[in-house]
Amino acid sequence: MTKTTNRCSMCQKEFGTSYCTGCGVYFCTKDFKSHRKILFGEMDVIIEHHNELHDKINKAIQHDDPNSPLFEQIDQWQNMMTEKVNLVAEHTRQQVSQLLNSKRIKITNDFKRFSQELVHLKETENFVEHDLTRLKYIIHQFNHELKQLTRPFTIELHTEQSDRIVWSQLIYAEEKSTYAGIHQREQHVRGMMVK
Repeated sequence: MTKTTNRCSMCQKEFGTSYCTGCGVYFCTKDFKSHRKILFGEMDVIIEHHNELHDKINKAIQHDDPNSPLFEQIDQWQNMMTEKVNLVAEHTRQQVSQLLNSKRIKITNDFKRFSQELVHLKETENFVEHDLTRLKYIIHQFNHELKQLTRPFTIELHTEQSDRIVWSQLIYAEEKSTYAGIHQREQHVRGMMVK
């Protein structure tokens, strides 16, 4: 029966008494210890990288950078929306003011004309019963318009109710797809486990 000798893959001098299942070669006792020392050194480097990565992950998770461009974009959007709301509110105030002033101006001008007509009729004494009825009716109309003018309900505001606005759709954040990178890392890890 023929005996196969397994030589040490490092020194090639000694008989290989230890077999490494990771790299599939034989080592003499001295070189096997050296081989294991190299593996332990690599494991220490991996653990060191793991610890550094762990620190980075903890810092990234715990740290919301208030100077992040995303927070700056949110602030800019908020300022822009606030400015737009303020502009619309101011424009509406001007509309209400113009509507109120136009009614005031109209009633003032109409009353001036009515006063002039009344003075003219009194001075000329040129009036009859139906003129007096018409003048009474005009005074009644002025009183009615004056009441309407002092009521705020003559002008109606049309507002979009905030409960009908889908506020969460005006601005929101979503993560960009990083699925490809994660998928590649998972495939690489699976491939390494198969070998």
